[in-house]
Amino acid sequence: MTQPIHPPATIGIIGGGQLGMMIVREAQRMGYRTVIWDPEPGCPASRLADETITASFSDRGAAERLAKSTDVVTYEFENVDPEIVEWIEGMKPVFPGSGILRVAQHRREEKAELQRRGFPTVEYSMADGPAEVRKAIRNLGFPVVIKTATSGYDGKGQKVIQTADDLETWERSEGSGGEFVVERFIDLLCELSVVVARTRDGLIVTFPVGENVHRENILHRTTVPSSVSPEIQAEAIRIARAIMEQFDVVGVLCTELFVTREGKVLVNELAPRPHNSGHYTLDACDISQFEAVVRTVCGLPVKQPRLLTPCAMINLLGKHLERLSWEKTMTLPGVKVHLYGKKDTRPKRKMGHITLLNYSRDEVWNSVTVLEEMIGEGETVVAGRRVPATNVIDR
Repeated sequence: MTQPIHPPATIGIIGGGQLGMMIVREAQRMGYRTVIWDPEPGCPASRLADETITASFSDRGAAERLAKSTDVVTYEFENVDPEIVEWIEGMKPVFPGSGILRVAQHRREEKAELQRRGFPTVEYSMADGPAEVRKAIRNLGFPVVIKTATSGYDGKGQKVIQTADDLETWERSEGSGGEFVVERFIDLLCELSVVVARTRDGLIVTFPVGENVHRENILHRTTVPSSVSPEIQAEAIRIARAIMEQFDVVGVLCTELFVTREGKVLVNELAPRPHNSGHYTLDACDISQFEAVVRTVCGLPVKQPRLLTPCAMINLLGKHLERLSWEKTMTLPGVKVHLYGKKDTRPKRKMGHITLLNYSRDEVWNSVTVLEEMIGEGETVVAGRRVPATNVIDR
């Protein structure tokens, strides 16, 4: 077995966003050096890393520099050329590696591979261009969700289509080309995510199941513990652990899941890296998902994480910062504010997150209600169901 990589060894990170920044922080706390590679000179992780390589992700020279200056490499997002990652693998160990990256960054490949391995997914069809999209909708029926095969994150690359008029509007915006996945739209009980860590010797640990709410296809809130039954949570964990084993992933991977009103658990997407829905682990667990990254890629043991307190994590987008009262926010019980230091503020850009901790779910929810009303994301109850203030269909 490969020997563990001990401090003060150097960890290379492809990507310098907030996920990379939080990996760097945990790595430095544990005594490791870090080198990040990102095209943006002022990316969040650059403020903390020991060295920043500023170059395009297609720059083979930058890849070589990263490999030569580090002992092990990981990545913080999926939009990296797998060929580059595979090339680095020829020089240094890379975890999770190029194999799962190829699957996770392409929705069509991801769904096909999940189904081939026996994992349940939403009913879907693949389509090349609008003509095949129309054919898929004839088979599935309205409503559907159309997703681009690649470059889909933070609400990008997906659209709910409820009527023929919606479809025509979408066709005008998309033009004539592209690869798509067309999914049957299902009435969900909720959305869940499970962050799992796996060591080099195959030991798997799971973080508590998070219950997620999206607004305009961007993750808005994660609540832990989840409100679903223990049986549903156990099934979500079983699926997430099985995915780690079947794909032979070393590192951290998040499995996003749908739960139908009949209680069936379906796989939505995979993210082979720390995930937005796992940010709560920084404050509410005895080990964070970011520390788990450092431990697993360096070959160190990882213990089963413990939830220390009920919590909720709320994303702060650019549009929220204008409305946020910092003084009022700081009066909320158990509040933890995390800002990412991004220079440019855009309405739908993730600028930070807030974690709310307390002794019970009800007490956490009281703080959630105050914070969401403050940032314009409050909910009302219609016919016994909570309806977001933004009044959008969530996926």
